[in-house]
Order: sequence, then structure tokens, then C-alpha cells
Amino acid sequence: MLTAIQKEEKKLYKMEGENFMDNFQSMANDFMMFALCLIPIILVLGQSIIYIRMGMKRTKELGVDQSNVKKAITNSAVFSVLPSLPIVITVVALMPSLGKYIPWLRLSVIGSAAYETACAEMTMVGFGYSGLGDTTMTSSVFTSVIWVMCLVSCVWPLTNVIGLKFYDGQIKKARKSGGFMNVAAGAMMIGLMCVMCVPRLVNVADVTGIIVCAVAGISAVLLDVVAKKLSLKSLSDFSFALAMIIGMVSAVIVS
Repeated sequence: MLTAIQKEEKKLYKMEGENFMDNFQSMANDFMMFALCLIPIILVLGQSIIYIRMGMKRTKELGVDQSNVKKAITNSAVFSVLPSLPIVITVVALMPSLGKYIPWLRLSVIGSAAYETACAEMTMVGFGYSGLGDTTMTSSVFTSVIWVMCLVSCVWPLTNVIGLKFYDGQIKKARKSGGFMNVAAGAMMIGLMCVMCVPRLVNVADVTGIIVCAVAGISAVLLDVVAKKLSLKSLSDFSFALAMIIGMVSAVIVS
């Protein structure tokens, strides 16, 4: 059911002779959106290049063999590809719902596949939509999704700058005093996973979601087992990405 805001926007777009879904898509995939997303990505790439140059300059000052430095850079670049595969998959998965550029931006700058998806999902649900993939999203809701995704990404860097030193000191003291903190940290992580996963697994109205979660989870476990038995480290590195792809394929088959 459309909210009051959605109803008013739909009426407005009809009065202007525009389709409200087309209006959202044109906004999400407009060249201006591409230009705005490109600016922070260029800044991040520029920062990376500056740090690489500073690091190489420092290795020369320390007399480190430059062939070893280049080898380390090459190996780091290659091994960075594997953890990035799930992120690339998530970008592709979010494009139909959020356009081509916002997923690209959010998962390129302090992005996290799980958190970005959760932010977008919760924002849309808060506006009365069924969640990501709801084709009736309006431009104002799309703007709200962008603000939530971008503002949330600023919280933890600021938190780390302001309070990480104090927090880390308190954690170390608590660990020295006993084993409670280890149990509490594990419990918090399990609680976080439950908040993110359980609603999918128990939502009987969304059978596809339950099947996808089950198939992806079982696939990840089986791939890890096979990788350990056959000593295939490469398969173990790709297990998470492969499990995501298998889950998506199962969604297509079920749907």
C-alpha cells in the first residue's frame, strides 16, 4: 500500500504528464549523478596513489630492495581481487533498485556489501515499501536512501577518530580482568548476525528469500569442506563469492 507521500507524488507526476517510476530511474541514472559520484571516487583513488608514492619513497630512504617492493605491491593487488568479488556482485545486484551510480559509489568508498544493502532496505521499509526491488519507489524516497547510506558511512570514521583510543583501552582492561569481554564480544556479533539474517529466514511470506539464504549458506559450508579436504586454498578464497552467486541463481530458478 502506498504511503501518503507516495500517493501525493504519484498524483503530482500524473498531473505533469510524467511516469513517476521513469522519473526515479532518470534521476538515478542521469549523467549528473555519475559526475557527483565520480568526484569522491577520484579523491579516494588520488589518496591511494599519494600513499603508494610516499611508501615507495620511504622504502628508498630505508634502502629496501625495490624489486621486493614491486613484488609486494603486485601480490597485494592480486590478493585484493578476491575479497572484492562479493562487493562487485552486490553492486550488480543493487543496480536495478538504486541505479548504476549510487551502488558504485557506496561500495567504492568505505563500502560494505552487507551494511549498504541493509541501510537501503531499512530506509525503504521505513517509507512503507516492501524493500529493495520495489519498483514503485519515488524520487524523494530514493533521495532519502542516498542520504541514509552516505551519512551512515561517516559515523564510524568519526567515532574512531574521537573515541577509538579510549574504547580500545577499556577493552584491553576488561580482557585482562577476566573472560567476560570475550564472551560479550562474541554474543554481540551473534546478535548482529541474527538481526540481519533471522528476519529473512522466518519470513514465510517471502519463500524465495528463505530458499536463497538456505542455499547460499549450505553452499558456503560445502565449498569450505571441499576446499579443506582437497587442500584447495583458491576454492576457499572464492567460497563466499561462489556461495553468493549460487544463491542468486537459486533465486532466479525459484522465481
